Amino acid sequence: MADLNIPDVLLYLSPAGGVIGLIWAWRITAHGRVREREVLRLSEEAHTIKNDFVTLVSHELRTPLTSIAGFADTLEESWENLPPEEVSEFLSIINRQALYLGDLVEDVLVIPRLEANRLRLEPELFDLGDLFEDVAQMVFPSGGRKSSLVSLPDGVRVHADRRRVQQIIRNLLENARKYGGDQVLVEGQVLGDQYLVIISDNGPGVPDEETRRVFENFEQVSKGEARESTGIGLGLPIARRLARLMGGDVWYERRFPTGARFCYSLPLRRRGTVEGEGEVEDLDTPETAVIEVPDSIGAG
Repeated sequence: MADLNIPDVLLYLSPAGGVIGLIWAWRITAHGRVREREVLRLSEEAHTIKNDFVTLVSHELRTPLTSIAGFADTLEESWENLPPEEVSEFLSIINRQALYLGDLVEDVLVIPRLEANRLRLEPELFDLGDLFEDVAQMVFPSGGRKSSLVSLPDGVRVHADRRRVQQIIRNLLENARKYGGDQVLVEGQVLGDQYLVIISDNGPGVPDEETRRVFENFEQVSKGEARESTGIGLGLPIARRLARLMGGDVWYERRFPTGARFCYSLPLRRRGTVEGEGEVEDLDTPETAVIEVPDSIGAG
């Protein structure tokens, strides 16, 4: 019926139908044309997004690959003539760029699995502070322009998918390194039935008009020629979606007097002084992450 035009309608219009039938048929035809235009618009928009995404990812892949290839060629040609400290530095750069490539690929691959609700979680028990320390050392290597301080209390353990929690932490710390100030602080506190991890920095913060958009796919505070940092704008959206999948959340707050605070919450379960390596029982769902803190840690 959506393909009928006015002459077609008149051919099939009986005298009993009269003007009402004509108006009804015309409305159906008009509605079909509107839907057709909307489908076409969405198709063009999806095509544009796909092309932009491919271009952006290609650029981000090319940069570390060029770096790896360049330093590898130098080592292959001049290995014996280079001082040991320079060889070590080149190998360190290659290793960091390879890790960045792996992180980028992992972020790209996790999106369709999240969209399709097919991301499989494998929970285990681990120390949250140790994991933050390990990730912070990778994101903020010693001797860099920016530094981080992890100030989480001892005895805070998480029963969750360690790999995905690490992905959340990495993306939050990478965001602070790219857009924050030269000092990044990680703190934790009990807040009601949640345990809250706060990643704060002394940078310029997020403009008010950008606070919602930073959690949308492929969005960055600086874009185009103004971009000063690498990335494809997936870090914060992935961190939030993974956190929510495991029963927590990620959100932004302004830091006073200046800077940004990104908060990561996890469901809290008090168990006194935690001993042993047994799994947490009676979880609401297999995906729910549970954080355990000793009774000695009070509410913030």
